[in-house]
Amino acid sequence: MKPDFACSRLAGGRWLEAAAVAALVLAVPMAPTHAAAEEGSVFGQYLAGRYARSVGDITSASTYYERVLQGDPDNSDILTRAFLLMLADGRFESATTLAHKIDKINRSSSLASQVIAVEHIAKGEFGRAVDILRKASRSRMNALIVPLVEAWSLAGDGRGDESFKTLAFLEKKGYALFRTYHDALINEFLGRTEAAEAAYRETIETQEGGSLRLVEAFGTFLERAGRQQDAIKLYRDYLTREPRNLLIPTALERAKSKQPVPPLIAGAREGAAEAFYGIAGGLLQENARELALIYGRLALALNPDMPVALTLIGNIMEGDERYESANELYERIDAGSPRGWNARLRMASNLNEMDKLSAAVKLLRQLEKERPDRIDPLVELGDIFRLREKYKASADEYGRAIQRVGELRERHWTLLYSRAIAHERSNEWRKAELDFLRALDLKPEQPLVLNYLGYSWIERGEHLERAREMVEKAVKLRPTDGYIVDSLGWAFYRLGEFDDAVDQLERAVSLNPEDPLINDHLGDALWRVGRKREATFQWRRALALKPETEAVPKIREKLDKGLPPISKLSGPDIPAGGDGD
Repeated sequence: MKPDFACSRLAGGRWLEAAAVAALVLAVPMAPTHAAAEEGSVFGQYLAGRYARSVGDITSASTYYERVLQGDPDNSDILTRAFLLMLADGRFESATTLAHKIDKINRSSSLASQVIAVEHIAKGEFGRAVDILRKASRSRMNALIVPLVEAWSLAGDGRGDESFKTLAFLEKKGYALFRTYHDALINEFLGRTEAAEAAYRETIETQEGGSLRLVEAFGTFLERAGRQQDAIKLYRDYLTREPRNLLIPTALERAKSKQPVPPLIAGAREGAAEAFYGIAGGLLQENARELALIYGRLALALNPDMPVALTLIGNIMEGDERYESANELYERIDAGSPRGWNARLRMASNLNEMDKLSAAVKLLRQLEKERPDRIDPLVELGDIFRLREKYKASADEYGRAIQRVGELRERHWTLLYSRAIAHERSNEWRKAELDFLRALDLKPEQPLVLNYLGYSWIERGEHLERAREMVEKAVKLRPTDGYIVDSLGWAFYRLGEFDDAVDQLERAVSLNPEDPLINDHLGDALWRVGRKREATFQWRRALALKPETEAVPKIREKLDKGLPPISKLSGPDIPAGGDGD
């Protein structure tokens, strides 16, 4: 699930240098001072914090570093580390206390200044926040976030004209999208509807239709202005580009029924939260995850119930395999809202990751009953059962999803493809074959389907020429996919074209060197062309890479006896993995 922040890319990625530096501060441990090392318990806390951080346990790490700081209060490195970890863990009050200490030591610390400004904004002390931010550094990434938060603080302080002058600074720095988007939001907040609409339209045009967040903001603006038809067109245009979106259909129905809708941003405090959220989203897209987490937490410090920020941080938690923490965040999203639906789907997936299968299934069954028009819970159930090798149950769930869809369209090829895999793994080949072919009818150039069906035919010794053509097409579509290249190599092998098989399988191994099956295939092909020592090496390597259990005795037999000779070369007559020269 991608986050739906308004300005999805920051200009030129120029901020990544600063992002990388901040991430390193979180990731690379520093030794405590001599004073800390002399105290055994303090040093033990430091080592425990260092270990917790290395395994991604930010909560424990922040607690340990806080204790280290108590034993070594003058250590600026530990102070900075504890501050960042507390922010990342959402301990805003504790982080704010440290921010004041850092600010006294280093007035140029922009992040500490931002945290202190957030403290004042949360209290409605916008003027004091402006004073803090005007002293903050504006180098690197701060050239974007500091003016944005300052502009909202000025707007909250009743100094609207000054806020727009501050936003103009972003244009000079190349952050035009952020400038126009927040220009629109601030104008709307101040009641300047014409200027707001002009800024919204400029941002929409620049983004070639707009991100989800921008469409939400502009759409609610139009609805509140009584221009439901314009909002409906905006929503429909977005759905044309993103037909699977779950949020915009709700907005579309709301606009049609002329239901009242609140503005996206209710006040300057929420506006500043929107600024931090946008920065966090951009950082996450650039894979600066730890700094994205910090700015996401700052958004929540100002707007604790902000669904998009809760979702963004939940995504980061999932990426770190902190599934329980992710679910705690998702539970804070209103279950009846469109984002609440997405959140509960993610919660079910996370419950499965935590090996709480019954709880995951129970939640998905509940979602299935709530929305008989949605297939998402059934697809998630199918995926869960398939990954747990419950293939018959998986195929049944995909089948129920297909029934709900009714008329299948191009985008539904994935449903047929997934069910086909479940059928194939359940040894119901004819059902699988039918689904693969139907998937190709919907999307003829889909390389995954071409490869899976082609490879399956090759393994079964059926339709070998057609299967090779399908796999060749798949390779052209995805030339760097080692699994698909392996399928082509195996097609040549089954057709007795061993030299071509070696060429393709060597390339497949170079693309996926750690896959046992590909290495096993290359061993077979090398044996056929007389390169028996190399073949033995590949089989040994395949064994070392821990292949599936049923493959182990077959590989051991080949290592012991080699491959039996082939009396007659003819494609369908060559037994898979057991033919010889």
